[in-house]
Amino acid sequence: MDRFFISVWIWTCLWIVAVGNFSPIFGEELPLREFDVTNAKAIVCCDPSRAKHFSLIPKELERKVRSVLLPDSPSSNYAEPTVRIPLDEGKRLEPGELAEKKEGWYVTAVPLLSSDPVRGQGGGIRASLFFNGKKTDAYYEYEAYRSKLTFQLFQTNEGVKNHFIQFDSPYIFNTAFRWKSSLGLDYNPNSQYFGIGESSLQSLSYRPRNLPEIGRVNNARFESYEASQSYIRPSRAGSEITSTVSDQGYNQYLFNSTTLFNGVDYTFWKAWKWVIANEISKNLIGHSDGVWNPSKDPYLAGSIWETSVPNGESKLTEDYRRGKIKGYNGGDIVYFRAGIAYDTRDFEPDPDRGILVELNMANVSKRTGSDFNYNKIFFQTKYFYKIFPSVFEELVFATRGAFGYTSSGAPFSEVRYMWSLDGTMTGIGGLQTMRGYRQDRFVAPMVGFGSAEFRWRFATFKILDELFTLSLVPFYDVGRVWDSEKRINLQGYKHSWGGGLRIIWNQATVILIDFAKSREDTQTFVDFNHAF
Repeated sequence: MDRFFISVWIWTCLWIVAVGNFSPIFGEELPLREFDVTNAKAIVCCDPSRAKHFSLIPKELERKVRSVLLPDSPSSNYAEPTVRIPLDEGKRLEPGELAEKKEGWYVTAVPLLSSDPVRGQGGGIRASLFFNGKKTDAYYEYEAYRSKLTFQLFQTNEGVKNHFIQFDSPYIFNTAFRWKSSLGLDYNPNSQYFGIGESSLQSLSYRPRNLPEIGRVNNARFESYEASQSYIRPSRAGSEITSTVSDQGYNQYLFNSTTLFNGVDYTFWKAWKWVIANEISKNLIGHSDGVWNPSKDPYLAGSIWETSVPNGESKLTEDYRRGKIKGYNGGDIVYFRAGIAYDTRDFEPDPDRGILVELNMANVSKRTGSDFNYNKIFFQTKYFYKIFPSVFEELVFATRGAFGYTSSGAPFSEVRYMWSLDGTMTGIGGLQTMRGYRQDRFVAPMVGFGSAEFRWRFATFKILDELFTLSLVPFYDVGRVWDSEKRINLQGYKHSWGGGLRIIWNQATVILIDFAKSREDTQTFVDFNHAF
């Protein structure tokens, strides 16, 4: 276990101990309290002057307040539930959102019509079964749902398959625990590889029509770079055994992964969480070298498709032969993760306010069934805040920043991999990190990236009994990679920008449509959930 990994663990533990012992906010004892779903009894007992605020709440909630404060009144027919742990008041849903929240069971099922520059155009179905419980339940005002079961079947015209089943239950069995579990298949024959390390930051370059005698074009756009790879070129001595090849598969490989995940977090001190998780995956890597494709004759200016030739040696194979990477053919991975988080977001799928700060660490070892030995660290913070509420009732500023570290010994396909409380991410580039650049465009042992968005909910309406909200989202993304933590600096960052639309269905299902632009590429995404 490397020294950097150990030192982060030590400083994290010391920081938690210091906060717990010396901060009057977190160090005091937090007794269990009983209060109703509006928390009225606890608030009024502590500060009677705040009782006037209950005149602003909906009539349904007002009757519940009266049932607690005036138990002899005619409306006092509500049982008082027990909240087993104190929670940060910032996590409480706003009255308007609470009024629209559905009780009991409901289903969302939508056809998947996805567009992605790497995965291609795809279709499938994603369905979620939600259970929200009753308004009188202890955690009703603090959770997006009581439990959610989701399954997805998805395939694209480029051969990508993404199938999974997921279960999530916050405050399971009315406890401080949350359980997440999933089983999934990720099959992508177009996974991208541009190298490992700061060398991947180099701008794209190519030879026009792949002709060796023509000088290289630097600072290229991706479409020109990709088009040049479809031309036939003479083979190189050694691994390329045919007389002519093309480079259509130069930056591609096949990634086939089956993954089982289980994670538990425990809420304490109102908004803090301990997190432990286990992830087991079997990864198989396929190579584009030697795959035959129709290719263009460079001397005919590519006006016709001449013949099929095999792909030449890929970038992945080049780096493997030079000893730069591990895991060329895949391997078994077993992650053991532990972390801590501070989370005051009011509604995880689509927050209005709050902050998330998280730090998690992972160990992979041959002693626990893996084919490799390495460690990972991931730190992330997200911040959400309503701005200009007197002008825009629903305008949220959202931002995040993150750093990831991977020690030596990791296979190339896991160097790019990052895990957080909200899900997984891979590499710098693509929908989840830096829109406008290809997926996994920049990968290295140390990565840093950030984003800023304005989310303006400009329309809300109902179709039958289904609630829909439309949101405009301009955004800006930035990121960079380094060969090690010692090389971190403030220079050489990549940037992208764009705008999008969110269709929010029954508050908890977010459909994303984004248009992104960078110096290298222009991309359109259609997917689910916010980018962060």
